[in-house]
Amino acid sequence: MSHQRIGIYGGTFSPPHFGHRRALEAFIAQERLDAVYVIPALMPPHKQLQGDATPEQRLAMCKLAFVGLPVTVSDIEIRRGGKSYTVLTLEELKAADTTLVMLCGTDMFLTLDKWYQPERIFELAEIVFVQRETGEAGDGIPEKLKKQQDFLRQTYHATTRPLACDALMISSSDLRTAIQGGCDTSAYLAPQVRRYIDTWNLYRA
Repeated sequence: MSHQRIGIYGGTFSPPHFGHRRALEAFIAQERLDAVYVIPALMPPHKQLQGDATPEQRLAMCKLAFVGLPVTVSDIEIRRGGKSYTVLTLEELKAADTTLVMLCGTDMFLTLDKWYQPERIFELAEIVFVQRETGEAGDGIPEKLKKQQDFLRQTYHATTRPLACDALMISSSDLRTAIQGGCDTSAYLAPQVRRYIDTWNLYRA
């Protein structure tokens, strides 16, 4: 079997929105991936999810949000149970003939060294990060991201690079607030995802 490049995009996806899809499209287009797994977390170690959608509902919304893209929405972390440590997922997907390439957002990239077993994460996977903002001069990578890249390379010999992506400036928490307030979310949420949210009365608490 030839060597394969496997893309991994994990997160809470509560809810998955056009920003996630835009990043995923750029990831697929630029990274020459043989397969891509979108992996909703069961219990993210770094977030508290209160009054939130269930893991199964977030999995269902991901399947709706990313329809038409060449990805597999995986329940690997939901089936495993316990806290969704990224390193465990990478270890499960790693094989001798694969390169794992993990996509993450700016906020996640800036805190990766605080995650569980960061040295093992960087040993198992290359990291591609979405930059939501441009550099201080209006172009290039912001200084804080460059510093993090340098730190991770020097400390962990990490392979990291930015993803060229027209990032959408919206977060899932912003959308949860908008939904709770009864606001129009059509610029950020696929209609089938919004219908699912309304059908199950999610994010209203």
